[in-house]
Amino acid sequence: MRFLAVFLGVLGLDRVVKYWVQQSLPLNHSVPVIEPVLYWTYIKNKGAAFGFFQGMNGFLMACAVLVIGGALVYIMSHRPRPGIVTALAMITGGAAGNLIDRFLFGGVIDYIDIRIWPIFNLADIAIVAGSLLIIVYAVFCSPEEEGSLWKE
Repeated sequence: MRFLAVFLGVLGLDRVVKYWVQQSLPLNHSVPVIEPVLYWTYIKNKGAAFGFFQGMNGFLMACAVLVIGGALVYIMSHRPRPGIVTALAMITGGAAGNLIDRFLFGGVIDYIDIRIWPIFNLADIAIVAGSLLIIVYAVFCSPEEEGSLWKE
């Protein structure tokens, strides 16, 4: 249940914000939010992070499907602690949001522009945050104390 709630929350929020971006901003246009730190800049990213794999939409879609499928198989076969379930739901929700973009628009809708980093989106934030949670869990939780850091 936790997985589904977090997954749908991430995916739903991602879709709503991307819809707003598409309806409110012209493509390849920036609007200052907090100058000079934050801008809304609507772009379609046909690659992955930092411009890697440009034009390899099919490959990136296959990677997203593998990540989502792998996370589901892991959850169903290992029954991980709630913290790991939450992290995997964040990662898969973000991956699903970007996968939908690739399928519908031929690239990912990015819009958060902090000028010192490539433009990104909410799905990317969820993927990175979920990945960091897994790293924290791996570093700070030994098998004997498995539930201590992540107790409900």
